[in-house]
Amino acid sequence: MLIGPAILFSVGFCFVPMAMSLFWSFTSYNGIQSPQLVGVQNYTDLFADPRFIRSLTNTLVFALLTMTVGPVLGLGSALLLNRRIRLQGLFRGVFFLPVTMSLVVVATMWKMLLNDAGLLNRVFLALGLPSHDWLADPSTSLLSVGVASIWQGFGFETVIFLAALQAVSRELYEAASLDGAGPWRSFLAVTLPALRPTVLFVYVIGLIGAFQAFDQVFVMTQGGPLSSTTTVVFYLVDRFRALDLGHASAAAYLLVVFLAALSAVQLRIGRRDS
Repeated sequence: MLIGPAILFSVGFCFVPMAMSLFWSFTSYNGIQSPQLVGVQNYTDLFADPRFIRSLTNTLVFALLTMTVGPVLGLGSALLLNRRIRLQGLFRGVFFLPVTMSLVVVATMWKMLLNDAGLLNRVFLALGLPSHDWLADPSTSLLSVGVASIWQGFGFETVIFLAALQAVSRELYEAASLDGAGPWRSFLAVTLPALRPTVLFVYVIGLIGAFQAFDQVFVMTQGGPLSSTTTVVFYLVDRFRALDLGHASAAAYLLVVFLAALSAVQLRIGRRDS
C-alpha cells in the first residue's frame, strides 16, 4: 500500500509514455491525425538525414571532449583537496558550487562571457590580442559549449573521486613508501587500482549525461551556427516541436539503445578488470 502510489506514478508518467513513444517510432504521426504504421522507415530515414548524422557526430565529439577533460580535472582537483591544506572545506564547497547551479544559469553566464562583447574578448583586447565571437563561429562553437559543460560538471567528479580517495587505506601508501615507491609510482600502483570502480561509475554516468546534452546547447547556440552544435537530443526535441513524432521517437530510441549498449560494455570491462 505504501509503494503503490509511487508505482502508479512511475507507470503513468514513465513507462506508459515510453511504450507509446516506442510505438510512434514505427509510425508516421503528427499528434493530430491517426498514426500510420511505416515499419522501420523512420529509422532508415534518420540515417539518410544529413542533419541527424551531423547531430550524432557533434554528440560524439562533445562526449569525447567532456569525458576526456572533465574526469581528469576532477581527479586532479580531488588529489589536491585530499591533502591537509588551509580552508579545505571552503575549497571543496567552491569546487562543488557550479554543480548546484542550474544548467540554464551556467549556460547563460558562459554565453555572456563568450559573446562578441563578452568579458573574454575584453580581456583579449586589453592584452592587444584579437577578439573572437566564439559562439558564432562553427569551428569554436561546440568547443565553447563543451567548456561550459566541463566547468559546470567536473565538481561532481571531484566530490566522487575525493570520497573514493578518502576510503583508500593509508597503510597501502606506507607499504609502497617502504618499498621505495615515489609519489608517481604510488599513484599508479595504489591510487588508480583503488579508484577503478569509481572511474567506471564516473564514466558511465558522465557519458550518459554527455549524450543527453540539451540545455546548454539550447541556451547558448540554439543548435547553430550551421548545425555545428546540434546534438541528438536537440535534434529529437526539434522534431517533437515540429510535430514529427515518428522520427523524434525513433531518434530517442536509437539513443536509448546506443547508451544501453555503451553502458553494458563499460560495466563488462569493469567486471573483467576487477
